[in-house]
Amino acid sequence: MNKSLLSRRGYILLISVIIGWGISWPFLKISLNEIPPWTFRGLIAPTAALFMFSIGYFLKINMVLPKKHWGQIILASLFNISLWHIFSAWGINLLGSGQASIIAYTMPLWAVTLSILLRQERPDCQRLIGLGIGISGIMTLLVGKFGIFSLSPSGTIMMLLAAIFWGIGTVIHKSINWEMPPIAVASWQLLIGGLPITIIAMILEVQLWAHIFDTLSLKAVFSTIFILAYPIIFCWFAWFRIVSETSVTVSTVAIMLVPVIGVFSSQLLLGEILGIKEIVSLFLVCCSLAFVLLPKYKMGSDG
Repeated sequence: MNKSLLSRRGYILLISVIIGWGISWPFLKISLNEIPPWTFRGLIAPTAALFMFSIGYFLKINMVLPKKHWGQIILASLFNISLWHIFSAWGINLLGSGQASIIAYTMPLWAVTLSILLRQERPDCQRLIGLGIGISGIMTLLVGKFGIFSLSPSGTIMMLLAAIFWGIGTVIHKSINWEMPPIAVASWQLLIGGLPITIIAMILEVQLWAHIFDTLSLKAVFSTIFILAYPIIFCWFAWFRIVSETSVTVSTVAIMLVPVIGVFSSQLLLGEILGIKEIVSLFLVCCSLAFVLLPKYKMGSDG
């Protein structure tokens, strides 16, 4: 398979992930306004893992984790799930949901850079141009007098760390030849990465649980269920499938459209500000997608 291109099924999964992760940001903000971050993430990840294990066994998929993968999956889970989930939750609490999504998706910069340094992956010029344009679109929203960093340095740092951890996790995942189906990889990572968060939540936030259940709104309940079903259960499985099918450059740059959807859905659902910076970013990110997802152009090709 040409690792610069996705299969038809891969494109469908990619579009589904872009939409799911994009519209998840305002729902995350709604849930985290009422549920403390450790409790929220500690509930979501292990619950999603249990659902995915159930689906795997129902479909008679081999969900057993080979002994050779134990150390590898613990390391991948630490970055892809544990660190990403808790740092992103902290960041969302300090930022608008659209702003948080923009910072989170600087992840391709870290994933591709680490992939080049550690895995000797050499993306072609067309994809590098797409990466550069996409990162420029995201940076448009970060810098300047009215940039996100100026408005909330702590929130920006939290989300930036989350993005770096996710980028590291993506490279780790890509470097391993998983001898198990993608749904099994996703299930084990969600379980192993989520359980430490659950334990910490039980230590730090258990005294808040009675108050949470007494005051929890239907809006927060719906948002949490939606996040569990679509952005977590489905999208994490689809994401691992995409990463296994194509290069880090293509898979990570392609999802740069997620923060654009995040910004517009946050404006629509939460009334967050949509200005010229968001519009310029949308244009640049769409240009980057064209470079990354269209077939590679070859000079002098006979077709």
